[in-house]
Amino acid sequence: MGLYQLFVLTTIAASGIAAIMLSIKFRHRLTKMQAMVISMAMGMNMGLTAGVLFGALYQGDLYTSTLVSAGIGVLAGLASGIAFGILPSLEGFMSGLMGGMMGAMLGEMITQEQSLTMLNILLTLSVSSLLLYNILPATKSVDDKKWFLKPFFTFVLLFLFFFFGTQLDKSNAIPYFNSAAIEHSHSSQDKNNKSNEIVLTVNPSEYSYTPEEISLNKGQEASITLNNQDHADHDIEIKKIAIKKKDSGHHANHGVSKADFHLHASSNSSATLTFTPLETGVYEFYCSIPGHKENGMTGTIKVN
Repeated sequence: MGLYQLFVLTTIAASGIAAIMLSIKFRHRLTKMQAMVISMAMGMNMGLTAGVLFGALYQGDLYTSTLVSAGIGVLAGLASGIAFGILPSLEGFMSGLMGGMMGAMLGEMITQEQSLTMLNILLTLSVSSLLLYNILPATKSVDDKKWFLKPFFTFVLLFLFFFFGTQLDKSNAIPYFNSAAIEHSHSSQDKNNKSNEIVLTVNPSEYSYTPEEISLNKGQEASITLNNQDHADHDIEIKKIAIKKKDSGHHANHGVSKADFHLHASSNSSATLTFTPLETGVYEFYCSIPGHKENGMTGTIKVN
């Protein structure tokens, strides 16, 4: 878990505590309907935020991310409505449950870079929901047509604050680990190319192979290792490439005809396949798991 993820969790926890304090303070000034609106907004927004966070963090394990994010959403909804009675509490409970489930599914489907943008928006909405405690009890009619400027600028300032939080990872953690992984992979690739032992690394939540280009020689035995450091399963598939597998002892798919290359690695594991390329050419390899190729998980093998 990176610095920005901890920043998001801390903000969610602080917002939950603030919701409890404000509910106690305003419990005699808000109607049941107003309290239900607040508990619904807090539960839904904080559930969505937690869902995107844990869905992106534990991609490939939707069960765990759903349980955690739904639990956080439920707690946030209850924290906002418990001081007002059963109906607001129930509204907050159901909204938080739904928000956590939807957020986890969303976080599962998007990349880590996309999740940062979504978290900025959802975190801003979550904290902005606390303003409802002051807005809804107002009894005077709004005569000034510029009344919306104050909440608008508050929203903008909050968004800029959370955008700054994003830079905690973008300027430090993500580039540091990415550059370290790429540098290590490149040095390993330069070393391994001499012996035709190729290591393809899949970094957490990146939907890409490192390196993305491989060079082999026709008739020379080689091995490819898929080093999957992600929380989700990944594989390598190549359509219409003629190879001879070492473990089979004969040409794949009978003689010299075209054959598929497939190598699968579960989360946080690695797998290796040794083979001999039989024809020259440039071949595309990709992850065949639905949605991964579309997110850019592809590469090329050149057989000289």
